[in-house]
Order: sequence, then structure tokens, then C-alpha cells
Amino acid sequence: MKRWLLVVANVVLCLALVAGVACGGGGDGKEEGVKEVKLGIGAPLGGIYGKFIGIPSKQGFELAADYIGEFTVDGQRYKWNLIFEDAGIDSAGGVAATTKLIYDDGVKLISHVYGTPALAAQPICEDSDVILITTGIPLDTMGPDKPHTLIGMMSGEESAATLMKYISEERPEIKTVAALSEDTTTGHTLVDTLMTAVEYYGLDWVGTEWFDPNAAEFYPVATKMADTDPDLCYADSRQIGPMREMGWEGTSFYGVYFPYFGEMAGWSNLEGHLSYYPEPLGEELPELVKDMAAEYQQRYGEQLSMMPFTYIIQLYYLTDALKKAGTVDDVDQIIATLETETFDTPIGPVKFGLDELDGIGHMLIMPSWVGEITGVNEYNRVFYLSTDEAETLTVEVFGQ
Repeated sequence: MKRWLLVVANVVLCLALVAGVACGGGGDGKEEGVKEVKLGIGAPLGGIYGKFIGIPSKQGFELAADYIGEFTVDGQRYKWNLIFEDAGIDSAGGVAATTKLIYDDGVKLISHVYGTPALAAQPICEDSDVILITTGIPLDTMGPDKPHTLIGMMSGEESAATLMKYISEERPEIKTVAALSEDTTTGHTLVDTLMTAVEYYGLDWVGTEWFDPNAAEFYPVATKMADTDPDLCYADSRQIGPMREMGWEGTSFYGVYFPYFGEMAGWSNLEGHLSYYPEPLGEELPELVKDMAAEYQQRYGEQLSMMPFTYIIQLYYLTDALKKAGTVDDVDQIIATLETETFDTPIGPVKFGLDELDGIGHMLIMPSWVGEITGVNEYNRVFYLSTDEAETLTVEVFGQ
């Protein structure tokens, strides 16, 4: 009996070893012959900014990595290894996250999803020969002397130009514009770009009210803005409700849109609200995006929105860039490829350019559109520009 049990045990062991080899072997969970490409990601992972920016971005990256799966660069098979660090929304967080990603994890490619930590990360990345993909930083921090830094999502310039072109052509009743914005690097950068586009199209900027990014009370700034009574106002769901209570009847707009906006502001208060960053919503979307939206809903129990969508697009174009560069570790070759090629993504071709604005052509250009909220979680695309159209328009408005 004991001898029989030993035979059974040996058979089981052999089967386990065979299964281990078939699945990659070594017990490390890695498939044989498949290497990893590390992508370091700095994001706010706690608090309200974690809930609405960092965590959705993380989920977008993870979903994209699963959809992309294996990819081949110069004959070698690779998969993404996403390494997340909590960078918060301040400079100290950016320095800490970036330092760990470079010196502990050995990454050569970092994506920061919030502007202030990204600016703090910039000198570290530049000095360390690490590519920094960022968002929400001023154009005067870009240029030939910052060759490793790229704005890796649709810029505020492109989105502002798209929105104001729509307003000028389709909403002639709108004459005055204002903003309620967080008092951060990202907030000031976005407002500056909006003001430039407003001026270009001959509208009047009538004021900005700044608030602390950790604020919980918005009636004071909402009251001041309602007294200004702009036709069009940049505001999120925390301010729109109070402004309506004060009698404001203008049109609200914001970069991103989430279903919770209607839940927080009240759907009747959000009627006509405009979202001027591309959202993965509406019938016009490619089937792959619709499929991803359904998968995202199933996985995370919430609607796919602009924030995770942005980083889905980012991982796709980075993957295509590595393929076209023919390398995963030659930083100079990867940057040269990002500067000169067009890349495939789920919403079509995207590319880097706009050297007329940043002096180096390191700004992402992509299809852009404006969406309007017309009912309970009803998003309708009302204006669209292709990648080439968006590039031409952005240079026209901001190139001077």
C-alpha cells in the first residue's frame, strides 16, 4: 500500500512539473520566453483625488494591459509590468514616487497622472535618462532642454480650442466665460489655456474663483461666481448645484464627466452640461471601445469614463511606439520614434507634435470632441475633430 502511495505521489509530482513547464515554469508565474517591460506610474491613490483620478487611471492601465497581452519588439515577446506608486497631488509625493520607481524598481519609463507631482518628477527623470509621460504642466516647462518629457494625454490647448470652436460656431448666445478652479498647477494651467482660447474667439472672460483642492465647502466661491453670472462656466459637480441654488442659469462645462456628477449636482442642474475631453460614451465609438466599456463596467462596477480611457489610449500608443522603435530600453530611440511616428489606439491614430507650442513637439494630438449631457446619464457627442483637424486648429489658436 505504501509503495502504491509513493507511485501515486510521484505521478502527481510529475504532472505538476509538466504543468509548470507548460505555464512558464520556475514557479514565478511568468511565461517562458516572455520578458517584461516596466512602466512606473505615479498617481494619487488615496482620498478624493485617488477616488476620481488615481484609481480610475490605475484601472484603465490594468484593463489595457490585459487587452494588449503579449506584444513583440524586435522578435522578442513582452508583456507590461505596471508598477504603481502613490504620488499624491503635491511635489513631495512626486519626488518620493519617482525616486523609488527609478532607483528601486529600475524603470526607464514613467507616467504621472497629475501635474504637480509630475513637475517635481521632471528634473529627476531628465537627469536620470528616464522618459516622463505627464499631464497638466505649463508649456514653459517643456522644450528642447527637457528632451525626456512628453505631455501624454490630450493637452489643455487642444481641448480648449475644440470647445471654443464649438461654442463660436454652434452656441452664438454664449458671450461670457468664467471658471471655478482648484488652486493647483494643473488648475492654473487649464484656466490659462481656456482664457487664451476664449480671447481668440472673441468671447469675454469675466473672472476666476480659486479654491483649495482639499476644500469641502463650496457655497462661498459658488455665490461669488453666481453673482458674476457668466453664460458659460468651468465648474465640477461640487459647485454646480450651489450655483443653481443661487439662481445661475448659464451652461456649465468641465474636462471630465462621471455619472456621479448628476448624482452630486442633481440631474436637472446638469442639463446641457458640456464635457470637452473625449469620453468613451455614445454610439459613435469603435466596437473595441464599446467592448472595453462593457468589460470595465463588469470588472469595477462603474462606467468607463475619460480618466481610465485616457490611460487605455496611453498604454496602446506606448506599446505601438516600442514596436516601431524596435527596442524597449534604448531611451533615445524610443523618444525619436514618439516624435516622428503615428500610433494605433482604440480610437484611431494619435501622434506627438505641436512644436509651435512647446518648442519640441512633445504634445499628444488625438481625435477630440465635445459631449453634452441631455438627461439622466445621457451623453451626446455634439462636435468632433480628427487628429489632423485638431492639430491644425490648436496651432491656429495657440501657435502664436
